[in-house]
Amino acid sequence: MPRPPDAALAPADQEIVAGPGTITAINGLTFVISDELGQIDHGLTGFISNDTRHLSVMALRVDGVTPERLGAAVLSPDRASFHTFLPSERGDAALECSRLRRVEPEGFAEEVVLRWWSPGGASVDVELTFGCDFADIFAVRRPAQRPGPPALAEWSGDRLTLRSVDGTLATVIRLSRPPDHGEGPTARWRADISRQQPWQLSLSVEAEPRMASPPIVLGSPASDGDGAALRSEPDDLEQACRRSLADLQRLSVTDSLAPPRRLLTAGIPWFVALFGRDSLIASYQARAFAPERLLQTLHALAARQGTTVDEANDEEPGKILHEVRLTGRPWLGQGTERGSRPYYGSVDVTPLFIIMLGVAWRWGVARSAIEELLPAAMRALEWMRHFGDRDEDGLIEYRAGGPRSLGNQGWKDSDDAIQFADGSMAQGPIAVVEVQGYAYRARRELADVLRWLGDDALADELAAEADLVRRATRERFWIAGGPSGPGYFALALDGDKRPVDAVASNMGHLLWCGVPSNEEAEQVAERLVHPDMACGWGVRTLSRAMAGYNPISYHLGSVWPHDTALICEGLRRYALDREALSLIEDLMAAVTAFGGRLPELFAGHDRVEEPLPVPYPTACRPQAWSAGVPLALIPMLLGLEPSIPRRSVALDPLLPAGVGRIALTGIVFASGDRLSLEIGDGGTRLIETSPGLSVEMRPARRIERN
Repeated sequence: MPRPPDAALAPADQEIVAGPGTITAINGLTFVISDELGQIDHGLTGFISNDTRHLSVMALRVDGVTPERLGAAVLSPDRASFHTFLPSERGDAALECSRLRRVEPEGFAEEVVLRWWSPGGASVDVELTFGCDFADIFAVRRPAQRPGPPALAEWSGDRLTLRSVDGTLATVIRLSRPPDHGEGPTARWRADISRQQPWQLSLSVEAEPRMASPPIVLGSPASDGDGAALRSEPDDLEQACRRSLADLQRLSVTDSLAPPRRLLTAGIPWFVALFGRDSLIASYQARAFAPERLLQTLHALAARQGTTVDEANDEEPGKILHEVRLTGRPWLGQGTERGSRPYYGSVDVTPLFIIMLGVAWRWGVARSAIEELLPAAMRALEWMRHFGDRDEDGLIEYRAGGPRSLGNQGWKDSDDAIQFADGSMAQGPIAVVEVQGYAYRARRELADVLRWLGDDALADELAAEADLVRRATRERFWIAGGPSGPGYFALALDGDKRPVDAVASNMGHLLWCGVPSNEEAEQVAERLVHPDMACGWGVRTLSRAMAGYNPISYHLGSVWPHDTALICEGLRRYALDREALSLIEDLMAAVTAFGGRLPELFAGHDRVEEPLPVPYPTACRPQAWSAGVPLALIPMLLGLEPSIPRRSVALDPLLPAGVGRIALTGIVFASGDRLSLEIGDGGTRLIETSPGLSVEMRPARRIERN
């Protein structure tokens, strides 16, 4: 696909803002989202603890005016600072305001300092207004929804309590200075300040009832464990990866079932919860930099694997969970607080679990760890064979069964995600195409593991099953090409086993799994890089030629970075490097345009029409499997495919346009083996290799775009 006219990456002075810019500080399940002034004053900001918004307003005014921005910074996952000033008619600002915020597991503390820089002094009015709606996190996500009744305000000296109308929830605010006037939710002071005497206020805010949340796991964002260090020229990729590692830190909480094991939650602010597919894929994306994450995620999900049939939460024996909220909200009814009852309404997570066990094995996880997880993998396999395939046709289907069931249960789980090319909705049971690919690869991965463990008979059985799944997928989902374009795989089969003929990104995941023939893969690649699918920033979820296409929808034409990244890996697997490079460079342009932090998704508008990608209004940012995309690009560009049990590593490096060098040093496989290398215009240079580790290497190469 030809590069759009604005081929260069976005200039440094361009910035993408989705509504007011926000700053988030987080500690476990408690976080504060404010604007860049430190204010909480619009629909998507707030102090949120245990999935409840305990402050919807915290607005500071000086002499009746909101200070203007000087700058803001996230100092660590749980700390943020804000600097503002009051304009002066005489030129330079005289009054500066600084706010330092630190989030704790059940609340936050803040220091407010007013400084006067002109000669003499001043007396100013300081006003701090609070508000609270006690909305749950899902209502916060829908700001158009009618707000609940305002909280009741109660003053007692230096303490303001905002209490829900029913008295069950409260927010307690303690002030280091009792207000000169406290009325309703507003505190007012008359502050005398001078150059020598700043005015200071300390405040603490706590959510009640107190419910200790799992603390965030702090550490060095540059390393996040024993993983590799990256250097790139230019340093865009390097900086993006550092930011990604920091964001994965922010999204990590301690697993209450097995401290100090970490849970990688899905995204801030809506999905600070353990999600099966998000956590698995993000851990996979980070495998070269944080090798411990994948094994920890596998253990965390195995510990919560389904054991019984329960239609109320879509649980079945062997099934891997879709989501578990870790807060005190009874999100699945009474008795489901604090993660005691996961929701299992996903059909893709269970085969993905087995795939990731195979990845962990190839990346050198110890035999004892593989054997410990093997029973969970075998239970997952049995779920695929039986509960996942109730009609015994060799495909995995889903149908919403319980009162809280998601209507669609693949990764595109919005209600309107699965539709025909003419826009009509598919009726279930539905077999989405990518899940069949996952089911095929899961069996291949598990067969390899079992053969390594010495169970050749079961490995042969699984390999034969995998071949049947591959054949069924290729025969039943394939739509032959013609005058309108090359062939492609249907999005799904509906309840009547009719191909859902929409052209969608899902078929690209089959490349990642190795399902298509080489000829089919070439046609799929041609479809994916065609301008109706590739918008210039990534691959659209749905072709713009489809009747239901909507570039600002959740799943009907938007771009999800993780989706494009998996497609790129699949293209590289089939040596379709020209197409892969085209999409990789589009993704890198999006990374740069978003300042190194990709959102969960963004609009699918054409790059030739929009100079910058258009944000989706309620996208999580950071979000785990978008944060993982820059990290995933590195092993993808290196063509890094280890098989540590066989003591070998394959390298097939590819350099994008504009990248002069990539050096990845200190890759530590789970076995303890190490690898360091550098690629550039001069070729590939091995810097460090563990003894006995064979490296098969092709020279680094560039492929020019058409």
